[in-house]
Amino acid sequence: MAEASLSRVTPPSMVGVIARKEFTEIIRDGRFKWTAIIMIMLLLTALATGWQKYTAYSEMQAAAQGETNHQWLKQGDKNPHSAAHYGNYAFKQAGPLSFFDNGIEPYTGNLLFMEAHKQNLAISRPANDSSAISRFGDLNGAMILQVLMPLLIIFLGFTAFSGEKERGTLRQLLSMGVNQRDLLWGKAIGIGGAALLAIAPCIILGALVLSILQISHTADNVAARIALMTLIYTGYGLVFLFLTLGVSALSSSPRTSLIALVGFWAFSVFMVPKSAAEISKAVYPSPSFGEFSATMKADQVRGLDGVPTAAKFGKYVRDLMKEYNVDNPTKLPMYFPAVRMQKLEEFDHEVFDHHYNGLRNTYRDQRRLQDAFGILAPLMPLKSLSMGLSGSDLLHHDRYTRSAEEHRRMMVSRMNSYLSKAAVDLNGVSNSSNYMTADEKVFAIVPPFEYTPPTLAEVINEYGSAFLILAAWVLASILFAAISVSRARKASV
Repeated sequence: MAEASLSRVTPPSMVGVIARKEFTEIIRDGRFKWTAIIMIMLLLTALATGWQKYTAYSEMQAAAQGETNHQWLKQGDKNPHSAAHYGNYAFKQAGPLSFFDNGIEPYTGNLLFMEAHKQNLAISRPANDSSAISRFGDLNGAMILQVLMPLLIIFLGFTAFSGEKERGTLRQLLSMGVNQRDLLWGKAIGIGGAALLAIAPCIILGALVLSILQISHTADNVAARIALMTLIYTGYGLVFLFLTLGVSALSSSPRTSLIALVGFWAFSVFMVPKSAAEISKAVYPSPSFGEFSATMKADQVRGLDGVPTAAKFGKYVRDLMKEYNVDNPTKLPMYFPAVRMQKLEEFDHEVFDHHYNGLRNTYRDQRRLQDAFGILAPLMPLKSLSMGLSGSDLLHHDRYTRSAEEHRRMMVSRMNSYLSKAAVDLNGVSNSSNYMTADEKVFAIVPPFEYTPPTLAEVINEYGSAFLILAAWVLASILFAAISVSRARKASV
């Protein structure tokens, strides 16, 4: 009966008929219903859990930043440089969509202490307090879609052509004049529609929650980020959809196509990411914390150019005395201890920038090499794009640490500058009175720490190659499916 109805259909509507047939057969299958229910429950659980963590952290971060800003002002009367040593904290703001994809945030730290003479690394890494099972990854929406969505598509479509071959219906279908393009796109739409039925409710619900709670104030172009996120995950799903159809068309039996597809899924989702991470570490090795700290401290003493810091400072003092025509630093028209401390800070800036930028470049090179492995697995470019749009990637973390360091330098500079001018009358005084104190009004010249995350344009620019690789996967998978269906048609005629 189905074949007879297909024979009376005009070509333009053939795609729709085939799509409806595939879609109806899939949703009537009891296995699909249970699979869809499990998928929806996992996605809803992941989104709800991610949202709960996101809101709890955002509230804690805002409260903690406000409290540390208050403590800075209320630290009590003391010497301005001592206030710079008292320091302040910079709390990292959660990415706008990090409840969906928390990326590297559990491993990079979300708290940084800013103090005089030191540039610190971010601390408070949630992964350090997690159980061993967390090594498999957090349960979040991104993980569900990256790992389980391809498997769902494979289970829905591995029999699309191989099953027809086994039943002998593919030859009958092709003998009625159904062309390969209509057959491919009809099955793709039908299977894709069924897969979307298990995913779309969660995506729609998440979008509604975001629009109701007006999260857009926390980052640049959140609506556009969501649209791009939807686009890249759709592209990722299309890759596995057309790969599934292509493999099914080439396979002689459903069992063969299932084994081949599950093998590629495991290779793409587990083997390539792990191998890429290990290879990138071997090609661009990063120093241990001990090595990094020891090398940096040594360079602070001997100087990056081989000229010791003490020699550089001696020359600076001589030039300064010559400029003001004095024969002793204590005769300078400024409080020399403050000048000395600020100049030593500035000598350290060059060393800090050299080592921290080198570390950033190493991590960036590791990530870009891992992205290059996207030619083997579509998950690699997807992961980078997903983290970038969510604000939970290395680009956002680097911006946070750079902003904290800029704030630290400004804090120390303003305290030393105020001290050098306000205590000028104490210059040369060598007794216990050579000390001045400042109060809350002085500390208020240092504004609260603020962090402006990268814009959407910066994210797109950083991950342009990942967009291209994922787009190439989509086109290649469609071409592969078309060629496979063409060969299956010739073999069946």
